[in-house]
Amino acid sequence: MIALAAVVLALAPAGAVTSASSAAAKWPAWKIVAPVVLSDAARPRLVRLRLPAAIDPGPDATYPDLRLVDDGGTETAYAFAGDDDGAAAGARAVALVDTGFVPGAYTQAVLDLGDGRALHDEIALDTPRATYFERVSVDASDDRATWRRVREGALIYRVAQDNGRGSARIGFPPTYSRWLRVRIADPQTPFALSGATVARGNRPQPVLEPLFVDSALRTDPATHRQSWTFTGRVALRPTAVAFAGGSGTYVRRVTVASSDDGTTWNDAGEGTIARYARGGAQSSFAFAQATAPRWRVTVENGSDPPVAGLRPTLLARPRELLFRAAPRRGYALLSGNPHAAAPRYDLAAQLAHERARPDASASAGAPADNPAYADARPLPERFPWLLTAVLLAVAGLMALLAVRTLRASNA
Repeated sequence: MIALAAVVLALAPAGAVTSASSAAAKWPAWKIVAPVVLSDAARPRLVRLRLPAAIDPGPDATYPDLRLVDDGGTETAYAFAGDDDGAAAGARAVALVDTGFVPGAYTQAVLDLGDGRALHDEIALDTPRATYFERVSVDASDDRATWRRVREGALIYRVAQDNGRGSARIGFPPTYSRWLRVRIADPQTPFALSGATVARGNRPQPVLEPLFVDSALRTDPATHRQSWTFTGRVALRPTAVAFAGGSGTYVRRVTVASSDDGTTWNDAGEGTIARYARGGAQSSFAFAQATAPRWRVTVENGSDPPVAGLRPTLLARPRELLFRAAPRRGYALLSGNPHAAAPRYDLAAQLAHERARPDASASAGAPADNPAYADARPLPERFPWLLTAVLLAVAGLMALLAVRTLRASNA
């Protein structure tokens, strides 16, 4: 692991490496350090920083041990960024016409934007569903007869167990077309729509990111069940699973479970993946969020043979934080201290009052071992076997003394 950390730091910019090393030296109780890659500037900035998925989010995704420090080792206040998934300025409701479901293919709705000839580049769909994960395509037409594809494979999602976070917005190149056709690629279940709005905003859309975690596949010959076990270096908090590959036509039930120890598993949710002869497919679904180092995805094949070539990937909603960067300072993220309490800063309230918007972005390098780390736990916690060894040694010494005493009394 130390060798890997050296490679990661070697690939990062020199300023980021210096910042991470100098910052970590003053925080030896934190095991993990990640350099923040931020361009130099001569003025203070409000910076948006996406957290690496390899940082443990904690049981409730509150990152209790996360600290942001500058290159002098001084703690820097931060606030978690919101999803910014509210209505865009100038958004307006539009009529839904010709809604329907084609079994084995998709749910379709046509949006009538009226004859005002306004420019638009975003749709927001309203649905009563609390949790969903769907792929959407959008076509545009000027006469409702000839259609052209303006967006393919857009992702909309929402997770009820994560306070309804997600995005039901779909962006596409700006168009004046009056008619927009939306197709939601769930071939099994009609996707209920209660309304839609259009806007001209070109806003960045929240996305789910793949968790690049190794998995081990096990196939049970008796039940035809395929199970992939994902094991992270730190606890993971996925919110969806997406499948790639797979040949032929099929409809399969899929379950997702999490575990802290690899022995006891907790159900996180279930869904269905399918591929139909007419071309309809469903390859992903969302499930209840939880934090655990091990996750298991199981495809129930029933009496059918396993689907060859399936490859699941866990997806997570990335978290971002905001902080005020001082001119020409370096920064680093620290984590890996299970005894640390969550920090409390005024920054979130200040930013909300000021309605401040970030004017710069930063990225984080891969987390690596803190070279200055020193385990401050008491010896019994660091080496749980030590107390047992001492007790056994004392017991052995007492037994030896007892034997010697007995022999001396019999002499």
